[in-house]
Amino acid sequence: MKLDIDFTSLENLVKNMGASAVDWVSDVAVTHVETDWKIDLETKGIDVGINDIEITVNGLLKYRGEQILLYIKEINSFGHYGLPKFHFYQCSTLNRMQREKRFERYVVTQRKTGYFLMDRKDGYNSYSHNAEEKLDVCGNCLNWYNRNYRKRYTVTTFDIVEFFEHFTKSPITRTPTYTDKNAPVSGYTGNWDLISKQRKEQCGYVCQECGIDLSNHKNLMQTHHANGVKSDNSSSNLKVLCIECHSDQPSHGHMKSSASREILEIQQIKARAKRY
Repeated sequence: MKLDIDFTSLENLVKNMGASAVDWVSDVAVTHVETDWKIDLETKGIDVGINDIEITVNGLLKYRGEQILLYIKEINSFGHYGLPKFHFYQCSTLNRMQREKRFERYVVTQRKTGYFLMDRKDGYNSYSHNAEEKLDVCGNCLNWYNRNYRKRYTVTTFDIVEFFEHFTKSPITRTPTYTDKNAPVSGYTGNWDLISKQRKEQCGYVCQECGIDLSNHKNLMQTHHANGVKSDNSSSNLKVLCIECHSDQPSHGHMKSSASREILEIQQIKARAKRY
């Protein structure tokens, strides 16, 4: 790496003193300059991946001994009250998401401004990427913090900077995976329709949950992303489900009203199958 340093003032001073310039060579070789992640944390912040989150004995979320915030980046609504909350503690919400195997929807960051990078859904598979939105702290996380550390924060007064400064550091060395900037692109992949069709054909249009055969009613069969990440088309993440079973999956309750006619049709098919 080349360093350009202006010594004009020093050279003029040497001339004014009537001294002669002397050639000087340093015997110190700089082979590599590495960014100090701790400096980045205190200036612009470092985003780390959820695969390398350390859950401490008291439930705090850490990376390399540093406190981190965790949130869902992909959103469908635009109103403030429809936005997700950010977390810093292994609260009941995160436990539920882990049980439902939907934890991969989260990304982690150390942003301290209260504004987070979001992918806002504009259409069926259209997103505004990395839009900044102000998020509130999770109420469960906040209650734990207030109770255990004698704080009196509310959702509106929670001080992210003070929170990061409150805890001591400990060395944990791991490599990050996903950040709020490099997380998989929100929404379905461009070849999703083909992948979904192939997956349903592989299963013979038989629901992997209830076993109903919809080979004669293919429009009532769907392919479900088990972990909620629409860009994760790994075979272990894809389940072929009838619309009724799909609506019973975690965070899919809205389908019961939007696809009520299709669900009723499936229920009628199941009833006829039982009679015969």
